[in-house]
Amino acid sequence: MFIEEVNSTIDFLIDGSKSVIRYPALKLKELFASVKGNARVMIITYPGFSIPSAWLGAYQSLFILSLGVSNLQYGNIIGIAIIVQIFAQLLGGVLADRYGHKRILDIFTLFWPLSVLVFAFAQNIWWVIPAIIMQNLLMITTPSWYCLFVEGIPKNKRSNIYAVVHMLLNGGALFLPVAGLLIKFYGLDKASRVIYLISAVLTSGAIYYRWKHMTETKLGEKARKEKKPIKIFVEAGRFREAFKYLAGKKDLFWYGVVNVTFLCALTMWTSFNSIFLADTKAAAFKEWSIMVFPMISAISFAVAIIVFVPLIRKHNYLKYIGIGIILNAIASAFYIFAPAKSMTFIILSYMTYGAGLALFRPLYDARLINAFKEKDRARLLSAYNTIVMLPSIAIGPITGFLYTGNPRYVFIAATCMFAISFLVLWKKVR
Repeated sequence: MFIEEVNSTIDFLIDGSKSVIRYPALKLKELFASVKGNARVMIITYPGFSIPSAWLGAYQSLFILSLGVSNLQYGNIIGIAIIVQIFAQLLGGVLADRYGHKRILDIFTLFWPLSVLVFAFAQNIWWVIPAIIMQNLLMITTPSWYCLFVEGIPKNKRSNIYAVVHMLLNGGALFLPVAGLLIKFYGLDKASRVIYLISAVLTSGAIYYRWKHMTETKLGEKARKEKKPIKIFVEAGRFREAFKYLAGKKDLFWYGVVNVTFLCALTMWTSFNSIFLADTKAAAFKEWSIMVFPMISAISFAVAIIVFVPLIRKHNYLKYIGIGIILNAIASAFYIFAPAKSMTFIILSYMTYGAGLALFRPLYDARLINAFKEKDRARLLSAYNTIVMLPSIAIGPITGFLYTGNPRYVFIAATCMFAISFLVLWKKVR
C-alpha cells in the first residue's frame, strides 16, 4: 500500500513538473538572458551544489544518528555548526575586502568537497564534528557570493532572479530518488557513503567551472591591488561601527528580528525533520521513502516562484513575505497532528512549506540587498548576518532537548516562532 502511495505521488510530481516547465518557459528564458557575467556562471553551476544539498538535507541527520550519535548530541552539533557559521560570516567580510571576492569564493568553497569526503569515511561523532565544522566554514563565502552575483543582474529584476536561484537550489530535490533508491537497496550506511563520494565529485566539478569562468569584481580587484594587511583591532572597530549603523536603522533592526525568529523556527524544523519522519515513535516512514517529501516541496516551490513571484510588485514585498511566514507556520503545525505512517499531513506540510519559502526567501533577500550601498555591502552583510545568527546558537541544543522529551514538541515550538516572526513583521516593519 505504501509503495503504491509513493509511486502515485512520484507520478503526480513528474506530471506537475512538466506543466510547470511548459507554462512560463519563454519568460524564464528572457530572465536568464538578462543575467550576465559571474551571476550567469554561478547559476549554471548551481546543480553541482543543489543536488548534493538535497541529498544531504534529507539523509545526513539519519546517517549521523546511525553512527551512534544521540538526539541531544546531534542538537549540540547543530549549535557548533551555527557558531562556526557566525565566525565564518565575520571572517568572510574581512577577507573579501582584502583579497577579493572571487579568490575567497574559489578557496573556501573547497570546504564543500572536503567535508563530504570526511563524512564518507566517518565512524563516530569525532569524525562528524570536524566534517560539520568544514561544512559550515563554507559560509565564509557568503558576502563574496552576494557581491559577485549582484554585479551581473539588473537591479529591477533582482527579486525575480533571486527567486529563480532559490528555485534551482530547491530543484536538487528532484534528484532525491537516486539517493532514496541507493538507501533502499544498499542500506543507510553504505548508501550514504556512496552519496557523499558522488557529492564530492559534483561539487568539485562546479568549483572548477567557476574558477575557470568567473572574473573578479571591480571592488575585489581594487582590494587585491591595495593588499592592505588585516589589523584585528582595526577590523573589530569597523565591525563595531557596522553593528552601530545597523542598530541605528530601526527598520533594518526589526527586519532582522523577523529573520532571527524565522531562522530559529526553520533551524528547529529542518534539523530534526528527517529524524521525525523515520522515527518509529513519530511518523514511522521507511528511511528510503523520505525522498518523496522534499520533491513535493521542490515542485510547490517552483510553481510559486514561476507563477506568483514575478507578479509581485516591489511595494507589496512585505505583504507577501508575511504570507510566506504564515504558510511556514501552517506547514510546521501539520507535523504536530500528523498520525504515524500517514502521508497526507506530511504531503500537505511540504506543499505549504515549499510555497511559503518561495515567497519569503527571495523577496526578503532582494529587499535586504537593496538596503545596502555597493561599497559597504560585504561588511554590512557580514555584520547583519552575524547579528541574525547569534540568537540561533542555543536553538540546536534546545531542539535536541525538546525532541528527546517528545518529537512533536519541536514543531510546536517552531510554529510559535513562525507566529512571532509574522507578528513582528506586521507590527514593526514598514
